[in-house]
Amino acid sequence: MQLDTAPADVPARALAWGQGSDISARSALVTILGDTVAPLGGRLWLADLIALAEPFGFSERLVRTSMFRLAAEGWVDNERVGRRSRYALTGYGLDEIASAEARIYRPRVRPWDGQWTLVFLADGPDGELARHLRWRGFAQLADGVHAAPNDEVAATRYLVERLGVDPPPPVAAARFDGAAPVAASPFRADSGLAEAEEGYRRFVEANGWAAGADLDALAPVDAYALRTMVVHDLRRVRLRDPELPPALLPDDWIGQRADELAATIYRSITDRAWRFVAEVTGLAADPDRPPLSLRFTPDGGSP
Repeated sequence: MQLDTAPADVPARALAWGQGSDISARSALVTILGDTVAPLGGRLWLADLIALAEPFGFSERLVRTSMFRLAAEGWVDNERVGRRSRYALTGYGLDEIASAEARIYRPRVRPWDGQWTLVFLADGPDGELARHLRWRGFAQLADGVHAAPNDEVAATRYLVERLGVDPPPPVAAARFDGAAPVAASPFRADSGLAEAEEGYRRFVEANGWAAGADLDALAPVDAYALRTMVVHDLRRVRLRDPELPPALLPDDWIGQRADELAATIYRSITDRAWRFVAEVTGLAADPDRPPLSLRFTPDGGSP
């Protein structure tokens, strides 16, 4: 989303971003839970969540409603302590955040040995498992056959088990003779590569101003707001990106530019962002320990 405000006016950008038609408080809170709350132990008072959502113009009522929805969806548990309310990430929420963590903050370019993971589905492309597979980089290679260019057989079988799919579909490892036949197959069109390319282009257009801005001058609250917006905008594209290896990507892939831009912004402002979080919550993050120490570092996403 391109904004017509001065580059340094992060408060105005944050308010415009939060009120944009393509942003929901629920989705933004998922980003806050993953980017900020999970590294603090995954548990936070509702009042603190309301304060963390305030820079984006989300009202207290909207935050309460959104967190109620996330609790109903199984992301968080709500506990009452006297008159106060506290939310804690569930096992499901932590699993989803860990999966997203690996895809949002890690380098895109990873060694690839030509291995593929195949899943043979009988319930069609619109079933729950098919949706989860797409979120993890799978695309339809042929009718009933979903494929991803990685060696994730064990992780995929765990996903099938966690979703309670019965009977479980066959999951297998495969190796093709060269990537070209797959690139020319329906796989590349179904992989969502065109949508990812457009998403990365919008990300670069919306956040490119920060590459030449004096980010060191940002107040802690503005650093936090900018970090959250950058992570959220990148997350929305990255979780739909099939993460194809270089052999299957177009030349001068814009996703690489988007990743480098996100990494530059994040590393420049994250210390001050955590300072604001500590002021609000009274909790301090440890940037020298995982997962924070692995975010946007050269080896941060290595398997």
